[in-house]
Amino acid sequence: MRIHLSRSGLLKFLGHDHEIDAPVAEGRVEAAEDPARSSAYLRFEARRLAVVPGTEPPADVAKVEERMRGSEVLDVERHPEIAFACSGVAVGSSGSGQPRARVRGELTLKGRRVAVEVPVEVRTDGDGIVATGELGLELRMLGIEPPSVAGVVRVANRFSVSFEIRARPAAELPAR
Repeated sequence: MRIHLSRSGLLKFLGHDHEIDAPVAEGRVEAAEDPARSSAYLRFEARRLAVVPGTEPPADVAKVEERMRGSEVLDVERHPEIAFACSGVAVGSSGSGQPRARVRGELTLKGRRVAVEVPVEVRTDGDGIVATGELGLELRMLGIEPPSVAGVVRVANRFSVSFEIRARPAAELPAR
């Protein structure tokens, strides 16, 4: 998953946008014949969110990551995990003929649960599936006040998350 944050404020031209990688620590997808009965769960370790290499001035990476992980933003010491749990799936089709789904669920971040609906395009890939999409969110909706530098350059409240998630069948467990 990739998080795209832009800048705002009176002197926004002095700042720069941020690209953050959010690797999935654990995930599970249960695809049912009736998509409405499918489920998904994704867990992220907040500490592992990191600036995408090459997208930030090298001298700024450590400062950006420290602030992002600190109490002002993610507060990874008190809230080490971020999770998404699917509560329902509605399926249609996209203009390309690929299945298009709207995945409803709950995003848990900093102890706050927020209902979200994620547009997802799904395709098969060998014996697995690939889900891609993009979602717009707001920092304040997630309980985060957009960080600023001296009040004149600020991270914009609205941001996006793009993703490509690959799911494959779990290895069968040995018989006991």
